[in-house]
Amino acid sequence: MVNQWFTEIKNVPGVQGVFIASGRGTIIHNEGIKIKENELQEVAMRLLRMSAIFNEKDENVSEIELFWKNLFIICKLSNNLLLVTICDSPKILPLLRITLNVSLSHLLQDKKIMKMARNHAIDKNMILRKGKFGDDELSLLSNI
Repeated sequence: MVNQWFTEIKNVPGVQGVFIASGRGTIIHNEGIKIKENELQEVAMRLLRMSAIFNEKDENVSEIELFWKNLFIICKLSNNLLLVTICDSPKILPLLRITLNVSLSHLLQDKKIMKMARNHAIDKNMILRKGKFGDDELSLLSNI
């Protein structure tokens, strides 16, 4: 059943692939992305740290968009789960958002996925202590 939702996302024109990461940045599932797992974990950690900054300000963020290595990344955030999609361009965003919302709601109901996500849960503020932000990230985050 999970594969059906990954297929739906990958069928959106311009989508290279999709992955799910836990609240600790561990890659739970990768579908179609030919990037090394450690690089995907680095992306997941950056996304988690960005969401943790909002969390520290008592603001809730459910989606993050960014460019990374000339690719467009859109991340849907849930409590212990990141649904990250890598695309060629942000032009597909309206259709992709609808597809991601539907897919995420179904993935959150999948017991196997949620069990893996719960096993990797972490306090969002702890994420801020992992790694370092680059100068470009710090300048972007200073505008928040």
